[in-house]
Amino acid sequence: MKNNDELDQGFIISTVLNVFFMLGLIFIMRLDNLFILILYVLIIGINAIYLVTKSMKVRDDQRN
Repeated sequence: MKNNDELDQGFIISTVLNVFFMLGLIFIMRLDNLFILILYVLIIGINAIYLVTKSMKVRDDQRN
C-alpha cells in the first residue's frame, strides 16, 4: 500500500539541495566567472520554482 505523503522525498531532497546551492554560491561568487555564476543561478532558480509549485500544490490539496 502506497503512503501518500504531502511532502514527498523529492521535495525534501530539493530543499536540502537548495540549501547546499545557497552555501555554494558563496564560493562560486569568489571565482569571478560570470558564465559559471549565471548557470549556477539558473539551476538554483529552477530548483526554487519546483519548490514553490510543489508547496502551492500541497496547499491547494489541503484546502480541498
